[in-house]
Amino acid sequence: MNRAMLCVIAVAVLAAPAVGTVGAAPTPTASASPPAADADEPLPERWNTSVGGDGDDKLTTGIRTDGGYLVVGWTAGDDGTDDGYVAMVDEAGRTTWERSYGGPGTDRLFDVKAVEDGYLLAGYSSPDADSAWDGWVLKVDDDGEVVWEETHGGDGPSGFWSLAKSGDTVYAGGWQKGSTAEAWLVELESDGTQAWSQTYDTLKSNADEYVNSIFVADDGDLLLTGTVESSTYDPSDAWVLNVDAEGEVNWDAEYGGADADRIHDAAATEDGGFLLAGRTASQGDGAEDGWLVKIDGGGDKQWERTYGTEKDDAFYGVLADDDGVVLSGAKHKLGQTGADGWLVKADSEGQTQWERTYGNQYWDKFWPAIDGHGGGYVGVGDTTSYSENQDGWLVRIGGPASAAIRDADADRPGTTVALEDSPVRSVTLADANASGVLTVSERANLSALAPPGDPVYAVTLTGPAAAANASATVELSVPTDAAAVEDLRVAQRAADGWAILDTEVVAESNATARLSAAAEGTGTLAVTAVDAPTASIDAAESVLVGESVELSAADSAAEDGRLTGYRWEIDGERYDGETATVSFDDPGEREVALTVTDSAALNDTATATLVVNDRPGVTVDAPDSVTVGSAATFSADVTDSVGETTVTWRFGDAEVTGESVEHSFGTSGTATVEVVVEDEYGATATESVTVTVDSQAGDSETTRTTEAGGADGGVPGFGVAAALVALAAAVLSARRVR
Repeated sequence: MNRAMLCVIAVAVLAAPAVGTVGAAPTPTASASPPAADADEPLPERWNTSVGGDGDDKLTTGIRTDGGYLVVGWTAGDDGTDDGYVAMVDEAGRTTWERSYGGPGTDRLFDVKAVEDGYLLAGYSSPDADSAWDGWVLKVDDDGEVVWEETHGGDGPSGFWSLAKSGDTVYAGGWQKGSTAEAWLVELESDGTQAWSQTYDTLKSNADEYVNSIFVADDGDLLLTGTVESSTYDPSDAWVLNVDAEGEVNWDAEYGGADADRIHDAAATEDGGFLLAGRTASQGDGAEDGWLVKIDGGGDKQWERTYGTEKDDAFYGVLADDDGVVLSGAKHKLGQTGADGWLVKADSEGQTQWERTYGNQYWDKFWPAIDGHGGGYVGVGDTTSYSENQDGWLVRIGGPASAAIRDADADRPGTTVALEDSPVRSVTLADANASGVLTVSERANLSALAPPGDPVYAVTLTGPAAAANASATVELSVPTDAAAVEDLRVAQRAADGWAILDTEVVAESNATARLSAAAEGTGTLAVTAVDAPTASIDAAESVLVGESVELSAADSAAEDGRLTGYRWEIDGERYDGETATVSFDDPGEREVALTVTDSAALNDTATATLVVNDRPGVTVDAPDSVTVGSAATFSADVTDSVGETTVTWRFGDAEVTGESVEHSFGTSGTATVEVVVEDEYGATATESVTVTVDSQAGDSETTRTTEAGGADGGVPGFGVAAALVALAAAVLSARRVR
């Protein structure tokens, strides 16, 4: 029974050149990385690599796998025919294994689907160079070894261009050719044999119908997309069929104008409709333009868009994502003999958000783009720009930065992984024998991560098991206008929360600071601005030997108000707690250090000097007696180990300061002299002496004082007052005589 169906790239695929033997894959081609993009700018190019053998190679599609990407296509065999080709590429673009399949004829692969214990591959194969192609399906295990293979077809050439899975059911679609080509759909058993087979055609006479892609709709029906080629006035039209799970047609529709129009890929939309991507010559600016058509669930066209230049442009892949669509193909900027790989990001209405071309000066082309690990995309296709022949080609666009961890020299202490276009500049693993791929994904939702402080950005490092629990030194860059450099810290998230790591600013230039922190080899890190706590010591300046003093950290503070630890270090001893009570047996200065820790594990240390003071001692040297009005010397002999002292004499009628002073008394009697010695820290010593104050000379000391008075003109045997009275009486007597 004939039905209508659709097809991927009929003429281009059928006319593809032959390729050569599989050899060691080249190392990834170096490529410049533009700055990180916003919503309206192209995503950065992470890496660019080619795969295949020494001859011509082509990749037609791929899928994301655990830890990498599996891509399929063909490679030139030793006998000059093509062999099916499969390569496993890791997240850094390195080929981890590759296989070729087929016999002496032409063998090519066009699609791959993952199954529980391996992969299904579909294409076409011929038993020898003179025989027609048959539809070809293989199952391979995780290492690419063939589990089984089957061919299907009729008398003429046939092939599979697409696979689809609906639960455990697998479908293969393509074409069978008799007098004309007919669209073809097969349901496969688990061993690759046919459950049933259907062909589909249109009412156009002498027309060829091809199925390029199969898409399983939400309701379990299948959407078949392809091309109807005609020898009449209209060379080709896009063709879409909707069939049920048994292959019965629900509806079909054609799209296009009077010139060549083709659909090569399709994707479902959230509203139950579909996006069809291909190329059109019926409208647009050039001979052919990239073409995007939006249809509803019943096949009615809702809108269409064209993209490109005045030269030939085409889309060969369409990938729906959360905020629109990614279109991939070739942009013919260099004329009909050259092209660039082309990626267009459009919104849900098909309006261009950004576009970018990839490649160099020759022929470079993307077929589909596939979802990348951690976001972004991988363009899959072929290139002639990076070697003498055509190579299979992969370009990593957006997503996390990644780099290969290569085994270091066994004599070296570790392995350093350098990353480009990433806030993580390098990771040095302590283990020199680690290998694999290290990726750095930037985390957008910082509030959900809730790192301490004011986060600048967060990243997740992913790598092999050997790096997961290993120690590493991570260097990160951060703009200096994001926060005060002295407040920047690196934090790592663990199962029980965040830990602030010891962070060092190793360089600062060009408005960027580079931080270094000791971390684990993988995990989530945040660069964040966190004010450290403030440690403050509250205590008396001094304490007497043998007496206790309390040291308090009550004036210490943390930004979040929570201090979780207090550590005192005094005279070689350690104390914990907000307060510490200490005493000392010997005088001298003691250094006190207080370290406080906050809830973010940040520390601050304050220091102070505590004086352990002794009491001063004093011995007084004073006369036993003095004469009224005569100056006597009083001296103090002071002993003190710590600090400066002040000596104060209290004579009752006067107070004098100094270690040695002179004093005279105005009245006779007994005087108590008190001497007070006080050091600079407030410790005192007091001593008292009693001195007899005579009205006339009474002892040798007094005699000396008296002699000193006679020398000044005093009358011997009299005191000063008596001498004055006598002189006054003599004067009065002399006046009377006159």
